[in-house]
Amino acid sequence: MIMTRSADRNRPVIVGVDGSALADAAVLWAAAEAERRGTSLHVVHAFVHLHAVGGYVAVLDTADPLEIGGEVCERAARTAREAFPALTVTTEVRVGRAAPELIKASREATTLVLGARGHGRVTGLIVGSVSQQVAMHAQCPVVVVRGGAERGRVVVGVDGSPAAAGALRFAVEHAAATGAPVRAVRAEYVELPMGAPPGDWYSDLVDRSERATEAARRAVEEVAADHPAVDIELQVVRRHPEAALVEAADGASLLVVAKRGLGGFAGLMLGSVSQSVLSRAKVTVAVVPGGEEPEHPDDPQAA
Repeated sequence: MIMTRSADRNRPVIVGVDGSALADAAVLWAAAEAERRGTSLHVVHAFVHLHAVGGYVAVLDTADPLEIGGEVCERAARTAREAFPALTVTTEVRVGRAAPELIKASREATTLVLGARGHGRVTGLIVGSVSQQVAMHAQCPVVVVRGGAERGRVVVGVDGSPAAAGALRFAVEHAAATGAPVRAVRAEYVELPMGAPPGDWYSDLVDRSERATEAARRAVEEVAADHPAVDIELQVVRRHPEAALVEAADGASLLVVAKRGLGGFAGLMLGSVSQSVLSRAKVTVAVVPGGEEPEHPDDPQAA
């Protein structure tokens, strides 16, 4: 079981559903996570109470969207209860656009789980842009389920920042609960602008990158000491972080990234990288929120 604070045990794992196959996979992932954390599972379906667009016109003309949403939730709840009979499962239908409603729900969740892409009977809850929006703005870790390997290593991006340290802890706790090894990936990527001659400024960027790598190494050593039963390795590569993480995650069960790393000019996990990983990775991805980062980072990673 994942070691959780008592306050977190009072907060459920929330899963967004729309009746699609990937939403079903998300339900099972979320139910397993709730059991690991010793908490409950809350199933949420959201729809917009407006005239439908395109292919959903006929559905809304002939059916009550609240009734449909309730059916979607109950079907998902049955799936969770059948797989985990001892798990407490609740359901909720929300009126509103999917992304804002799920972001609101994240305030009360220990983890929020979504399918990577859906096609819901009413509004299409988990279409790609929705999972991107939720992952970037939620106030708890967001897991975007793509299916793939159920067992395999957990890969996590590290850059020496407090936010990346939080992602590392999430990854190692998940690995400890599932018996998986962990590969922490530090991408030392310092690109010389085209046509610009190297100078003191470039040497400074390289030095800051090396210091960030050492900070990442210390973070891995500290978390390894706290979890001696977990096989943890640090891989340092000289590649763009997006490419390095997607490649390292091939065959993995989970890829974990921080929403924000060493921010501003130099952020490894700032916005564009975590969003690109969400778009490109073929495995389940967890995006872990972090605190505010300093204005003058020590790492020259390109976001």
